[in-house]
Amino acid sequence: MTKLRMSSAQVLTLTEAGYVLKRSAAALNKAIDTGVVRARQRRAGSGVQRLLGPTEMRYLLVADGLERDLTPAGRRRLYEAIRQLSFDAHRVAFGELVLDLGKIDADLKSRLHRLDELRRRVQVGTGRNEPIIKGTKIPVYMVAALARGQSVQEIVDDFPLLTRDQVEAAIEYAKAYPKRGRPYPPRSLKRALAELADLGAFDEEAEAGEVAPRLIP
Repeated sequence: MTKLRMSSAQVLTLTEAGYVLKRSAAALNKAIDTGVVRARQRRAGSGVQRLLGPTEMRYLLVADGLERDLTPAGRRRLYEAIRQLSFDAHRVAFGELVLDLGKIDADLKSRLHRLDELRRRVQVGTGRNEPIIKGTKIPVYMVAALARGQSVQEIVDDFPLLTRDQVEAAIEYAKAYPKRGRPYPPRSLKRALAELADLGAFDEEAEAGEVAPRLIP
């Protein structure tokens, strides 16, 4: 039997759960607001943070495959049935229907394991210090931002100390733990300067008549 890696006492923030479930935090907030699942809460500064436990994540993965087959009442009954299920039990029954949760639980365990791997690859800063890729001094969010305008290989070319795995982990980490505040630019300084240099060379060639003028319709 495959056991869930989380205990009933462990919870994830909505951004963490969104990464694990491949849903947006907005979609999870909507599921909570409409009563699809129940959230736990904890104080976070001056506000309250919503949290999802393994039961809720387990249910949402199951519901993804049954959304068209269940009525709202049926979904509520399924949720309550899963809430009553222990984490080492992999069959849930409600009414005459019995579901095998083995594949769902294995998938959830794999996704949670990936989240743990991302945490291990990152050194979290203290105070205002940003998280960095472990073993380097390179900020995680800077690398993740570059992925908006560059390929993984281009980022590795710009930062030879990084491997593809480290770059991909930084990108995934930023999905589970989005950066707050001003974002980093989507191009590295090295690449931006190179592009400016290329543009300057083009302008010089154009002024010298070595580049055909652009036709304006």
